[in-house]
Amino acid sequence: MLSLAHPGLSADISPVSTGERDIVLVPNGAVADAGWALARLNDCSAPEKGSFLYPETSNPVRLYLIDTALAHTATWFAQNPKLTVEHSEVIQGSGHPPAPGDADHGTQMLSLIAGPETGAALGTPIRLVHFNIYPQGRTAGTTSGRVIDAVAEAIAYHDAHPGLPGVICLASGSLSGAESAGLHAVIEEAIEAGITVVVSAGNEGDDALDYIPSAYGIQPGIICVGASDADNQHLPSSNSGPAVDLYAPGHNVRTLALPQPQSGSYGSMTGTSPAAALVTAAAIIELSQNPALTPAEVEAALTQCAAPSVSVAGEESTAELVQVEPDPEGDSDGDATSDLLEQFFGSNPADASDSPAALGFSRSPGQVQLGFAVSAGLFDPANPYVLSNGATWKVRWSENLSEWQDAVGTLTPGTTDDGKIGLSFQMPTNLPACFLRIEVTPAP
Repeated sequence: MLSLAHPGLSADISPVSTGERDIVLVPNGAVADAGWALARLNDCSAPEKGSFLYPETSNPVRLYLIDTALAHTATWFAQNPKLTVEHSEVIQGSGHPPAPGDADHGTQMLSLIAGPETGAALGTPIRLVHFNIYPQGRTAGTTSGRVIDAVAEAIAYHDAHPGLPGVICLASGSLSGAESAGLHAVIEEAIEAGITVVVSAGNEGDDALDYIPSAYGIQPGIICVGASDADNQHLPSSNSGPAVDLYAPGHNVRTLALPQPQSGSYGSMTGTSPAAALVTAAAIIELSQNPALTPAEVEAALTQCAAPSVSVAGEESTAELVQVEPDPEGDSDGDATSDLLEQFFGSNPADASDSPAALGFSRSPGQVQLGFAVSAGLFDPANPYVLSNGATWKVRWSENLSEWQDAVGTLTPGTTDDGKIGLSFQMPTNLPACFLRIEVTPAP
């Protein structure tokens, strides 16, 4: 397990010179101003600094996007060199020519997965296979038959082009209670073929078990996604219940601007659709890092690294808030301090001018004291050495900078200011020379 110590955070409390081991750092992607929703994927604590860090992964993943038509794939989306449009087709009913336009929903979904400035999986090679199941536009709706055909086409494409893991993103659902043996069967077939399936929970403020395909979320490998708000609470319009596996931001989520995308100009999207897109991106990242995972294992991995539960009033069931963990050794702003450590100390990993403050040291007879501030959103006073994102931290000491031991002492929380909480660590020692440092270990 990787541990990182901040350069400059080793302190000598005797005349002996200080020192610090070198840390190998690798590139990591960052969106400096990402909006609240993307930032929440890194840190569930509602940070004021809205940066988003994404891992740079190398194994390509195939995205099967089953949605409306798409726009701007040859222009705006071409700015992401890791996105390749491999195939696109219309799932067409007989005698009904496709309607022009009406590509907003699918285009926004793609922008949340892989779009410039707004995509959660910008660092991952994605091969896009797109099925338009709304040939007459969203107002005309679609049918379970078209969805069945699209999923079947995705399975056939997956079988004909082996070698890459795949994720189906399906953010369409029934508006009232429904059942479809055919749809359930074909989604199960996709799971058996090794394709992870992400579905939206729906926006009726009801039990997702009563709608399709959200009801199928009770099966491992079919990830049903509910929507949360800026307070990490259940969005009232989002369906919920035992079928919901994960939550993701779903209120005023920043997307590309339509009808004409421009850098620095954004639209927004609300509901379980954007939440499903963000979880799809998280699944794609997970599969790029671990291509051999089964759909059930992808779901388990996302759940394991998710943030604390999002509860729904009046319900016993809860689901957790999806998180995207950046490369723990990454240094997005090139300031020689890892992103993991900058998050811990409450500074902005995407801003080189915002670095962690120096530690404060003092010594009195028989004791040394270390003062520092950490992110208030990550720190839990009830379990202080385990952060809300699953990472852990500790203070370590050494007499010679080569042999380190865990420090045993007293940790005292102080006041909170500007999203940071002050901490004081006191350790008894009578050594003539003592070095201290803080190590942060990412979640397993």
